[in-house]
Amino acid sequence: MVNLIINADDFGMSNTFNDCIIQLLIDKKITSTTVMVNRIADIQKAKIIQLRFLMENSDISVGLHVEFTHNLHLEQVHNQYDRFIQLFGRSPSHLDIHKEHLHRVYHPIVANFCLKKNLPFRNHGKDYKGVNMPSKKYFYGSVKNFEPIHAWLKNLNNDKCFELVFHPGTYDPNCFSSLNKQREWDLNHIDTIFRNLKKYQINLVNFNHLNKFQPVSILTR
Repeated sequence: MVNLIINADDFGMSNTFNDCIIQLLIDKKITSTTVMVNRIADIQKAKIIQLRFLMENSDISVGLHVEFTHNLHLEQVHNQYDRFIQLFGRSPSHLDIHKEHLHRVYHPIVANFCLKKNLPFRNHGKDYKGVNMPSKKYFYGSVKNFEPIHAWLKNLNNDKCFELVFHPGTYDPNCFSSLNKQREWDLNHIDTIFRNLKKYQINLVNFNHLNKFQPVSILTR
């Protein structure tokens, strides 16, 4: 079996997206999500309560989707980490970076933070000694057609853990996400995978399981 994490990015960007992500977690069609804590507003309080309940009562991982908006990079990571704990009463399961292609310079900063906190980090295509990550760079599933996802899934080997990233949702006219209109593609792709778990020989896991498949030596500083 292939050990696969299906992660939904961008929880907190929109209550419309939040609703979709929560339902996918309830239906066990995805196993993980990452939260944009700086986007959480009072109107999302009920959704945070729902997600916190799922964290405490189901086998999912909920991570921190780090955003960078100014030059105090490490301070931003610390502030968002603390905010996550404030919202959910516990540390995130893992960290990743919003719009990672724009923030490659920040990868070592976040990776080092994960090392010190003993937290997994999304594999953005580079190994960091002592940091636990999926076995190779995550696959970006927010594409129009399913064929690239199919080609990737059928070529995975069975001895490692991999991550497939989506941005599911339905159109929200009040949100200015660059993926706003494309998020329904992801809902269809996730449903296709879920209906074909046996065909692809997928074992759905999450970031809380990562040590079982890819243990690392923890470095202390």
